[in-house]
Amino acid sequence: MKALMSATMLAAALWLQPAWAQVPNEGRLLASNCFQCHGTNGRGGFDELAGERKSELLHKLNEMRVKSARSHIMNAHAHGYSSEQLALIADYFSRLPKP
Repeated sequence: MKALMSATMLAAALWLQPAWAQVPNEGRLLASNCFQCHGTNGRGGFDELAGERKSELLHKLNEMRVKSARSHIMNAHAHGYSSEQLALIADYFSRLPKP
């Protein structure tokens, strides 16, 4: 009986996690490195990224990854991410409203 009660309480605790314990939007977390130059949430700064098409953003990021990391700061940044991470970043910015 105690084992069943303990298992039930553990399941309830895991299911009722507070909001701060939940995993944040991974795309936003990865994109936060972009905010320094491209503005918070892709608005302001250099090129505004918010609301751009995901395919366009991903294409540009992948182009930067194939170039030498020494040729431009963006190329160096793009080299630091996996293909999956770049897709998450592009997806995040594409879902934001255009400024």
